[in-house]
Formats: sequence, structure tokens, C-alpha cells
Amino acid sequence: MRLTKDDERARRIGSLALEFMNAAGPLPSSEIARHFYPALSPESFRRAFSRDREALLTCGIVVVERRRPGEESSWEVDEEASFPQGAALAPLEAAALEISCQPLLDDPTFPFARDLRIALAKLTRSFAEGLVVAPARPDSETRTTATLRECLMAHHAARIAYTDARGRESERLIAPYGFFSLGQALYLVAAQLDEKGAPLEGHTRTYRADRVRAASPVPAVPVEVPEDFCVDDWRRLPFQMGAARVPCTFLVPAERQDDVGRITRGQGALEPAEGGLVWEVGACDLTAAARWAVAQGIVPQAPPALVDATRTILEEVIGDVA
Repeated sequence: MRLTKDDERARRIGSLALEFMNAAGPLPSSEIARHFYPALSPESFRRAFSRDREALLTCGIVVVERRRPGEESSWEVDEEASFPQGAALAPLEAAALEISCQPLLDDPTFPFARDLRIALAKLTRSFAEGLVVAPARPDSETRTTATLRECLMAHHAARIAYTDARGRESERLIAPYGFFSLGQALYLVAAQLDEKGAPLEGHTRTYRADRVRAASPVPAVPVEVPEDFCVDDWRRLPFQMGAARVPCTFLVPAERQDDVGRITRGQGALEPAEGGLVWEVGACDLTAAARWAVAQGIVPQAPPALVDATRTILEEVIGDVA
């Protein structure tokens, strides 16, 4: 989807609001220009930033200038002047907001779930009890995962102790880029850094959160997520989580072609074939790939080890039924 200029401005104003509200102190004009108006000349930046401050003002956020003699202008939120009248929601508006936010509370990859839950609890206490929707699931996040989330949101590195699927232990300095969930597991996409804080080429990978034995923040090493990074590019099928991959071939029967998007999830390559589609995709766990094939109603064709694993699973199922 292509963004219009209005879309881009709305996104910029929202980002400015978050930046100012989370800032520990005044933000210099040069920093604001570099982060939010990189393509504008100094004069164009001043005009655009002035218009955006007016837009923030209509939202109740008052941004004021702070200047010291001989220094450039800095800007911060005037907390006393911002939101002076408060904000009131009608009961139906409050209910709609809470119901709309509920999926985020159940999303393990959303980093503000705890804060959102507290905010919604405050909101719903102001209205009739009948407006309160079902409570969110308990927060069972580990301390290490919470630390990684904090590093991600603060844009700095983390030092972790990690145990891989083969039981090998290692320590490394990483730059957190984003989380995603797969089944019941939570994964972190991160780049490994050298001791100077520079990303190692070809060392961006996924880490299973429950295999991180320890994590500590490293605020001295700032992290900048690449502009072209998208966590969806790192989502995988259940049998693709791991290091080494084995090329596998499946036949998607004609009667299952309507579900091919859900079966493949955009992974691998599809080619027309007699009786359906041939799906070529890499697998790190052949047993898991075989179970996926059985569950999805597709036919493993290669390698032989995958076919054998599928046969074993089917024999076990038949034995259980018998």
C-alpha cells in the first residue's frame, strides 16, 4: 500500500508525540530534523515543524522551546499546559476502545501489553461494570524476556547467555530488532554485534526467547533498526526454526490448492504439476515437517528421510486408532 502525504504526516506527528512524551529532556532542533525531517532544508524544516507543533497542540500536546545563550533551540512537552481540560469518553466509546485493544493484550509480541492493560483498567473503572470485557491472560513473561523488550524499546544493545537447540551455550552482544510468536513460543530477531557495537555481517538471526538464560542491558551501545527491516520477513513455519536446512519437496493436491496460502505461509516456491502443485521449501526438522504435511493433507516426496518420517507418523496414528 502506497502512503499519501497525509498518511506520512499523520505517521510523523504520531511519532513526534511518542518521542516527546518519552524524552528524558529537551530535544535539540538538529536531532528532530535528522530523525523526522531528513530530506528538508533548514528553512523547510522550520516551517514543517511549526505546522506539526500546531497539529500536536490540537491533540492537547503543548511543545515549547527551550533555548540557552549560544546554543541551538531545544524542545519539550509542557506537562502543565498539556491536556488541561482532560478527555472524556462516552460509555460506548470506552467499550469500543477496550474491545479494539483486546487483541493486543493477547499478542505476545506487543511490547506495551502490560502498560495497555493498566490503562484500560483505569478507563473501564470509570464506567458501568457491564462494559468490562473478559480479563486478559496472566502475564507470565520471564525477567530475561522483559529485559530484551526494554532494550528493544530503548534502542540499545543487550548481552545475553543463550542455549541453542543442540544444547550449546554461548554469550554474545546483540541488537534487538523485533519479536514474533510461533505456536506457543516467542522469538526475537536480533543482529550479533562485535565488541565495538557494529553489526556482524550475516549474523542477524532468530533467538527463541525461552532459551535466553540471562540478559542484561547495555545502554552504552545504541541500536538502530534497519529501515528495511520487517519482522514478518522472519516468520517461519514450525519446521523451519533452526540452523541447517534440508531441501524438501511436497505435493499439494488439487483439492488443497485453495488453502495453499495458509499451508505455505509464503515460504518456498510453488510450481504447477500433474495432480496439483509442487512445493519446494527448506526444513530444519524433518519430523516436524512430516507432522506438518500430515496435518495439512499434503504429500511429502523428497528427501527419503522425510518420506520415511511421514510413514512412521502415519503408522503410529493407525496403530493408535486400531
